[in-house]
Amino acid sequence: MMTVVVPGLALADDAPPHYTDPNTYQVEVMYPPASYATGYVMNDRLPWESSYPFVVGGIYTSADQTAILSEEVDVTGGILSTEAGTPLLTINQGNIPEAVRPNVPPPVEHFPSPDSMQVQTPSYNKSYSRTQSFGNNIFGGGYSIDTAVTATDGTLAEAKKVEAFADGKVFGTAFNTQKELVRGRVDIKGQASGTNTSKATLYAVGQQIWSSNLTATFAPTPIDWSRTFFSASKTFMVGPVPITVKASLAGGVKLKVLGEINPTFARLTAEPGGFSNVTASASVNIIIASFGVEGNLTLINAKMPSLGQLSWPLCTVNWELSSKLNLNTLSGTLNLFAKIKFLFFSKKWTVTIARWSGLTYDWTLLGVNGTKDLGICTSVDGAGPPLLSASAN
Repeated sequence: MMTVVVPGLALADDAPPHYTDPNTYQVEVMYPPASYATGYVMNDRLPWESSYPFVVGGIYTSADQTAILSEEVDVTGGILSTEAGTPLLTINQGNIPEAVRPNVPPPVEHFPSPDSMQVQTPSYNKSYSRTQSFGNNIFGGGYSIDTAVTATDGTLAEAKKVEAFADGKVFGTAFNTQKELVRGRVDIKGQASGTNTSKATLYAVGQQIWSSNLTATFAPTPIDWSRTFFSASKTFMVGPVPITVKASLAGGVKLKVLGEINPTFARLTAEPGGFSNVTASASVNIIIASFGVEGNLTLINAKMPSLGQLSWPLCTVNWELSSKLNLNTLSGTLNLFAKIKFLFFSKKWTVTIARWSGLTYDWTLLGVNGTKDLGICTSVDGAGPPLLSASAN
């Protein structure tokens, strides 16, 4: 039996969640965070930085204009050009520090424990996990991989069982908001009796969007759906102008699963994955000549294929674990600009809030296997109670 929730129908009445960072980003000391009444007119009212007196509606001679522009260039370090026959002074505020700081800490990784370190219990387990993040609080991404196989001895009431699971997550960060974008989890169990609980489940932003029960030899149709995850807003001071940037994270959710389960054998190959791009828009509540955001950003694109296999026909367990990572993250540029009219010329400020050259990884993270004589023997069909209790080795 399969239960499917179709993207676009699930939560159809709800828009993707939106988050707001209340702290305005100050790019330069000379332009502290500011707010204005809606509809405030900044054109032809904001004083220039030249020492020449600024008068709203004032008339300046050609000589005055030349002197003012010359001093504005000296004071601001801007580049003077013309636009539609009017002088334009462009001031590049450069990159904010977070724009180019990749911040790639080492992964948190746990490898399968040696047999000598495992505490004797009715279960024999091998597991692997790895978590890593990239970027910073402005924009970032990350992933998490978790996979394991477990053999559990039978009791007088319950037959022995073999289990495997794989769990993969993709994270995204925008403007101090981090969310789990995609999660794919698959659990399988082989046992001669009992209710089958083997299942593949796919989540987007913490909510289940698809699931499928798994039996015998399984290979459900791979999932590859488009999805809008969430959006976040933050205000940046671009020159003297507070520009609110809305970053929308949208992309795709993916899950491919295949394998086999029976009372003494569990094999699972799972490939969860997802990707997210950032589409940005800008808004202001004041009247200026123009403003906007330019560019695009690939936040993360990750696939995390994992294999877990466990065979326990009689007394000996044969196991295998492997995990791979195919990752592209933090690629692209986002620039903001604001232009204000100053009577006989205009000033345009630009600032870069993201400039990533991209990080690409195609790694085999793990590839291990082993054999363990548990000293636990059941009847050939595995349905009966144990014939020999677990040894202490």
